[in-house]
Amino acid sequence: MCAAQPDSVAVDGAPWRQRLTISGQAGYDSNVLNNALVWGLIEGGTLHGDVREHNAEALGSDNRMGLVLLGQVTATWGGNLLGLDGWMARASVAHRDLLGVRFSQDAYDLSFFGNARFEDRIAKLGPGAFEQVRYQRLAFGAEHRRTGSYVEVGVVNGMDLNTGQLRQADLYTAPDGRYLDLDLDGNFQRSDTAEGRWSKGIGMVVALQWRHELDLFGGRQMLTCSARDLGFVVWGPRSLQLQRDSAIHYEGILVDNILDLDGLILDQHHIQDSLGLGYQPGTITTPLPACFTLQLELGREIVQRSSRAFHAYEVALDQYWLTGYKPRLSAIRNVGLGGQCLATVGVSAGGFGGIRGELGVEFNICREVRFGLGTPNVVGLCSQQANGKALTGRLEVTW
Repeated sequence: MCAAQPDSVAVDGAPWRQRLTISGQAGYDSNVLNNALVWGLIEGGTLHGDVREHNAEALGSDNRMGLVLLGQVTATWGGNLLGLDGWMARASVAHRDLLGVRFSQDAYDLSFFGNARFEDRIAKLGPGAFEQVRYQRLAFGAEHRRTGSYVEVGVVNGMDLNTGQLRQADLYTAPDGRYLDLDLDGNFQRSDTAEGRWSKGIGMVVALQWRHELDLFGGRQMLTCSARDLGFVVWGPRSLQLQRDSAIHYEGILVDNILDLDGLILDQHHIQDSLGLGYQPGTITTPLPACFTLQLELGREIVQRSSRAFHAYEVALDQYWLTGYKPRLSAIRNVGLGGQCLATVGVSAGGFGGIRGELGVEFNICREVRFGLGTPNVVGLCSQQANGKALTGRLEVTW
């Protein structure tokens, strides 16, 4: 799900000087959790036992899930920027909302069935990790008109951060639930918990893309190497972090007077103190979840009336620097339908899930406006028993 719709293209000889591109991607994927379970969690309804049991049977030693919500607006204009022949000015604004999770089978069972089935035995809740980050970025740079290569530098506004890693988390439940023993080795970080704050951190970002023509197989190919969202965020001094490597014995919470209604209201800090999980406030610096892509376009060129040119085949390898994401390999076949429309069909493997079928279409609304819509998971979009759903979109306006 990393290789989103492109926001730069090779436009050698195109009759326009300005371009506005709006691109987006929304979806989630998992190698073990199906849509019936995930949509049930999203909608907040009752999860029937057969749904929970069916997903439990699919679990193994490598259980992953991720969510991606991306939106970006990019503008390029002019020519011969700062006297550099063929370079245009470029600016972009983007929103990113990303989640990645790795979890054990026992952690799933404890979450969806409770700890009754772990009576008088140990639940192995680790190793595991989760990472959720939300931010916006504003960047400026330059783009090469003929190839589509570009460089951007910008600032980042951090909105939310929740991240944690469990190297070990062994939970023992005594008979009849009389007490719990937790052997914990892990850490946790989160941004300022104050409500209504639009900005909780500030940082910097760099985006790079290099496109180069090759002649390896008796024809022209295009090699693209890109790195998006290389940077960091410094989260404010009211951020919270926790580092624990210890054993915790828990026998419940003592209420002094059961008839005192005020005494029954237990706040978060009271529970944390009883577990010995006090957080330390302070500034946190975290890297952004960068995305790296290597793509080769080859085969016959398909030229559209919008002056856009595509190759018949694309092979790409991408990697998010995000918990639970594995290198994703994709192969795409582009088919021209006249001079106005382009259909794409392909297959991919990796990311947060497994093998996925891809489908998309791009067409000219008029010579200056081009629209594209696609999905990196055709089966998941249509089936509740499949894993993952995702859509991508792209609108390009030139003048």
